[in-house]
Amino acid sequence: MFDFEYDKTKIKGILGPEVLDIQIDHLADLWEACPSEDSEVQAMIQHDRNETMVASGAGPKTEIAPGVVFECLVGKFNGAKNLTTGIVTLAPASHLDYHTHPDTEALTLLSGSMIIETEGRRYTLRPLDNIVIPPGVAHYAMNKSSTEKAVIHMATPTASPQRTSIDKFFSRRAMPDDSLGEAGPERVTRHDTAKRFEVGDGTSFIDFFNDELMLDIEMSGGYGQFTTGGRLPAHMHDFDESICIIEGQATCIVEGRQYALSDCATAMVPRGRVHYFINKTDRPMAMVWVYAGPKPQRLMVAEACATAEGNPWK
Repeated sequence: MFDFEYDKTKIKGILGPEVLDIQIDHLADLWEACPSEDSEVQAMIQHDRNETMVASGAGPKTEIAPGVVFECLVGKFNGAKNLTTGIVTLAPASHLDYHTHPDTEALTLLSGSMIIETEGRRYTLRPLDNIVIPPGVAHYAMNKSSTEKAVIHMATPTASPQRTSIDKFFSRRAMPDDSLGEAGPERVTRHDTAKRFEVGDGTSFIDFFNDELMLDIEMSGGYGQFTTGGRLPAHMHDFDESICIIEGQATCIVEGRQYALSDCATAMVPRGRVHYFINKTDRPMAMVWVYAGPKPQRLMVAEACATAEGNPWK
């Protein structure tokens, strides 16, 4: 933890006295050595784009296999850097043959029943289970149901995802229902038994993936649930973020601009934009969040920085 109580003067002119706390360790050394004009630090954290909000159904869609459709909600089309997220919908009994990616892929089952195989290791996913597949690991996906669709949230740390089909036989081995991926390089998080922690008042979060959980991963992400009135403090990141609202309705505040999100609508908040989420309804709200960086770190700032009047970049 880097203590700004002793170092606020080093960012004077960037965020003034409004910085409250920091969890961005890799910037600490820059601040220690930064020149008086702060140009290097400013280049690291200053915003360079506006946020975008994409409703489910409004993103570009691609049929990647018969009955399998990917809708991009964050990616190159809306200016995201080093990040693509979206929704994959599999029609009843449809599947996606074995393939690989040059980048990590994270899959979170939102509804339905899924089988994911990684080089023959067969995992059955229940709603809100997550599997992370490292680069180059061959995998296969199948909707178990012959009557209901399956819906998956997908994330990968690139703005230009690539997929290569694999024509290779793998001996299948069913993994236990509580398996966490110990038999291979993949990682599985079971929603029902995952460790939870609080990020803000009225919140409960689960980490799916980050560089403490998986070696050499290029992104971080997880699940968050908000009770009525639950919220995060005002903060920013040194990387782009995708936030998909998978339950209830969220209010997203970005430097005084307010958005209502629900039904898998997704916010793309670029690096440097001050923002927070709050549940203003009387029902639970939940999100899948992904950072285009391996550490789930945030720069906490004063509430005023999230208002139009207190916008630190004006």
